[in-house]
Amino acid sequence: MQTLQNQIARYAELIVTQGVNLQPGRSLVIKAEVGNRAFVRELMAAAYRAGAKFVEVDWSDPLLLKERLTHSRPEYLDYLPDALVSQAAERIREGWSNISVVGKEYPNLLEDADAEKVRLVQTVYLGKLEAWRAALMRNQLAWCVCAVPTPAWARQVFPQMDDEDALTALWQAILSAAHVSADESGAGWQNHIRQLEQVAGFLNSRPVDSLHFYDPTPGPDGKASTDLTIGLTARPYWVSGASPTMDGLVFSPNIPTEEAFVTPHRGRAEGWTRSSKPFFPFDQEVTGAWFRFAEGQVVEYGAEKGQPLLDQFFGVEGSRRLGEVALVDTESPIFQSGLLFYNTLFDENAAIHLAFGRGYPIGIRDGGTMKPDGLDALGLNLSALHLDTMIGTETMNVTATYADGSQTPIMRDGRYTQEVQGM
Repeated sequence: MQTLQNQIARYAELIVTQGVNLQPGRSLVIKAEVGNRAFVRELMAAAYRAGAKFVEVDWSDPLLLKERLTHSRPEYLDYLPDALVSQAAERIREGWSNISVVGKEYPNLLEDADAEKVRLVQTVYLGKLEAWRAALMRNQLAWCVCAVPTPAWARQVFPQMDDEDALTALWQAILSAAHVSADESGAGWQNHIRQLEQVAGFLNSRPVDSLHFYDPTPGPDGKASTDLTIGLTARPYWVSGASPTMDGLVFSPNIPTEEAFVTPHRGRAEGWTRSSKPFFPFDQEVTGAWFRFAEGQVVEYGAEKGQPLLDQFFGVEGSRRLGEVALVDTESPIFQSGLLFYNTLFDENAAIHLAFGRGYPIGIRDGGTMKPDGLDALGLNLSALHLDTMIGTETMNVTATYADGSQTPIMRDGRYTQEVQGM
């Protein structure tokens, strides 16, 4: 029987060899908090075993960010040195791969931070590193987001356990979601990817023009929780599981993943929906949110907790429009676990979700190679921000309308229909 440490080492191998599919002679950057350093060492070892030319770690320390937000003069919060821009440009030219490790050492650290200051620091960072972000979002470079537990995060997910048991339980949940514990051959992840690609293949073979989301469960106002129609672009392309870079290298952007996603048209959303799980603009929690759309834009919104955060978020250009629509079956092992992870990588893979803000070019057929003008003409949304918001439930229904007006059920009561699953 494998020990937990053996499984963690296999998880690191999975992220390097199938997450970014690191090729010999290619360099790698790992972005992680200092609290993740033990797992970062596992990733680095796996990368060099795979033939990495060079591995560099971009460390972050949230306590230092908190000090800056608390004590910096306000006029300096929009400063970011150009050296970081030059570094990103060099990595793009050389085709570096990117692994981002999530797992907060201090999950609630920014809970009392000034949301306006957090927004400023984050949008300046994203704006100055726009070229790097764009290269990732159009799959010019291979990238993967993965997770590592921390004691504080484990206590959030398993508050009834002592610290050691909670950390072990969270590791086991992460490894299970990544199909690491399925078998030692690594075939578990590949089999899972093939199942997800069945859904994307079904949708890509049909002229889907729009999706109607309907959840009859009454909200606090007595209306259906969700009654929302989202129109797609004229060239929709569904992405699921694995993706190719521009030069054909197949990689897995998220480990774990349970979604099939597409890029909507920024001007085609009508109706309303409610969040089904907490989400985290500016690393601060919002719960019980609702949104009403007209002509693609959020025109009304509210939240039981975190309304000021939404006010700040929706003050950013392009953030009131959608950049992603993702389908997730409630048979997802993450949903079936019954756990709330307080982490977008996991919670978004438990439920249908929408992303406010920036859209993915790859969710448009041939979008990764299109020029900005062409993407704009097709309706790709642009924004400095991208915020995943979960709306899926066990009572959600999704219906596709085709270009000729005919319709096909895609999901009923949170599950893909048998036709979609190829059954």
